[in-house]
Amino acid sequence: MLIKKTKSLCPTCGNVLDADVVEEEGKVWLVRTCPDHGTYRALYWSDAEMYRRFDAFECIGEGISNPHTIVSPAGCPNDCGICPNHRSTTLLANIDLTNRCNLSCDFCFANARACGYVYEPTFDQVVDMMRMLRAEKPVPAPAIQFSGGEPTLRDDLPELIEKAKELGLYQVQIATNGIRIAQQPGYIAELKEAGLSTVYLHFDGVTRETNSKLASDQRAIANCEESGMGVVLVPTVINGRNDHEVGAIIKYAVEHIKTVRGVNFQPVAFTGAASEDDVKKERITIPELADRIEEQTDGI
Repeated sequence: MLIKKTKSLCPTCGNVLDADVVEEEGKVWLVRTCPDHGTYRALYWSDAEMYRRFDAFECIGEGISNPHTIVSPAGCPNDCGICPNHRSTTLLANIDLTNRCNLSCDFCFANARACGYVYEPTFDQVVDMMRMLRAEKPVPAPAIQFSGGEPTLRDDLPELIEKAKELGLYQVQIATNGIRIAQQPGYIAELKEAGLSTVYLHFDGVTRETNSKLASDQRAIANCEESGMGVVLVPTVINGRNDHEVGAIIKYAVEHIKTVRGVNFQPVAFTGAASEDDVKKERITIPELADRIEEQTDGI
């Protein structure tokens, strides 16, 4: 049954295609056909009823009246920037400060180390990005997250955080693996003094089998607690790897509620370093994740 029509991309050539969102046997699929590479079907939601409940919350806004967009002949999504098809304002902007990283996770969304060169905007370039975000109309961007790569590899991170607060960004976050926070006890206090609001900590499990840097994560959380810095745990959930620990992660967060403000589960995204074989065996959908959380927390 056809639910709606949309646009998608050919996974082989990247061309923009017409696509159908369809329901079949209680699941929602995205179907598109490329004239050169054939028809592709991708599981969108594994629970059609839940999809409809979530879809009811769709809200179309006014968009941004002064976008800084470099228009390409191919149009969206090949344009660089926010085109008129984007109908919401910026709530949380992500700025990649570097593609350098001190880990090499095989499921990395950014595949940050694969490009073969260092991408690292200068301090002034990052400030220009933040000024552009604050100049958006009708609503200036209110919040920012510095990510990467690993943002703490930049020694000017405290100054960038301080500048973000100076420009009026009231919520300033970093998405980090926490290694530097764990190794330098005074570092997180320095970031807090600069104006950091929240640490988004990559945290994949509560055992060494699911989280090879568990000891480092625990030290990072302890250092954040000592400095009064709030932490959000960010597990990348992968079927067959750590999906059996989602309940335990929530319980860990509750046990450390003085510092841990929440858990942001992220089902693994098959871009970057992921392969086609990974997709087949490690994909987990939002309904499947919700089921595992319910099962592993006794329905809490």
